[in-house]
Amino acid sequence: MNNVSLNNLWSYLQGLTLTASNKKWLADHLYESAKTEENPITKNKKQTDAAIIRNEKAKLLLAEMPKMSKEELAPSQDILDIVKNVDPMPDDVDIEKIKYDYLTEKYG
Repeated sequence: MNNVSLNNLWSYLQGLTLTASNKKWLADHLYESAKTEENPITKNKKQTDAAIIRNEKAKLLLAEMPKMSKEELAPSQDILDIVKNVDPMPDDVDIEKIKYDYLTEKYG
């Protein structure tokens, strides 16, 4: 952003009726965002932490599900044929970049 845009943003923020906790929340989020952009290791760690949290939530949900037999859970042979040669996607794949590249290639 250029200086004019930043000044307009600052003026807008000053015009809001923010409580002290609102201002602290905004400052914390801006600080964390800036710190993450400066340090890619932190960003990767946050992504890893988020993945761990998602896995833990999934484990809790699975524990709450009613127990089903292996026959009830088994995929059909049609599904097994479709996915037999599919490898899991690596963690470092940037899906958004792939989508962007595809769209720019297709539509210019």
